[in-house]
Amino acid sequence: MNPLLNEALAAGRGVLARRDYPELAGSIDVARRNGQLKSILPGVYAETAAAARLDIRCRAVMVADPQAVVAGSAAALLHGWDEIDEPAVVCAASNSLHGRIGFKFERRTIPGRLVRKLPGIRITSRALTAVDLVPQLGSAIIDQALRRKVPLDDLHQALALTPNRPGNRLRREVLADSRDRPWSPAERASHRALRAHGVRGWVANYAVISAAAAPVMAYCDIAFPRLKLAIEIDGDAHHASKAANRRDRLRDQELARLGWQVVRVSAHCVMADPDGFVALVRDLVRVRARQLGVPVE
Repeated sequence: MNPLLNEALAAGRGVLARRDYPELAGSIDVARRNGQLKSILPGVYAETAAAARLDIRCRAVMVADPQAVVAGSAAALLHGWDEIDEPAVVCAASNSLHGRIGFKFERRTIPGRLVRKLPGIRITSRALTAVDLVPQLGSAIIDQALRRKVPLDDLHQALALTPNRPGNRLRREVLADSRDRPWSPAERASHRALRAHGVRGWVANYAVISAAAAPVMAYCDIAFPRLKLAIEIDGDAHHASKAANRRDRLRDQELARLGWQVVRVSAHCVMADPDGFVALVRDLVRVRARQLGVPVE
């Protein structure tokens, strides 16, 4: 391939636009005929071997429309949320681009405070990315956002700044159900069950500090701080390996040194029998309160 094309691709982080290199138009056509370059969007090209990469497709959007903003699953992956499957279709907000296979462009203006800039790519903020994906992925995407320390207030703000959109009613409902900041579907189910049965005195994802001004030693899934009682909800995916079990045991030992009682409950039990889970928690609270000689709330 023409060395000047290689230089142009390097300058564009793997992407080049014909309009920016009129002197290379002939070389671009030759490289396309030889299968070395592939058209990603009209007038925008990448090396054929790299054209399917997500970052290349997203940069192609930005070269075609520098004001565009990549959104949805593509934005989530660019934020580093590797739980998300790579999308076959890259979604972006653009007021000038038109649909093409592998891309979906929405006529949508995104407030500047909800845009983040990566090298060569503009994407929706973490909060807006999660809120956008609720109709597609349900409450699980909000759980992931909260687990990654996206503030709940930021999620509410992202929804407020993008009104009158299809799916906003569901988004509002999911955020309302997230008020105790669950980090997984099982935690969400446990919070819902505890609230429904009027259980009080608990805090979700409670940070335990080992000493004054020290780093967080552990986050307890559900904690009754007054009783130093921690309920850990173990999902198979996160706790099945030997390494995970070893970490859990060490963590529980450190909590015990600080006077905490740790009880582990499987996510399956919470999901399958939420009433039974609440009954267990109530019994644990009652016994723990009696041990410590304090009244039950």
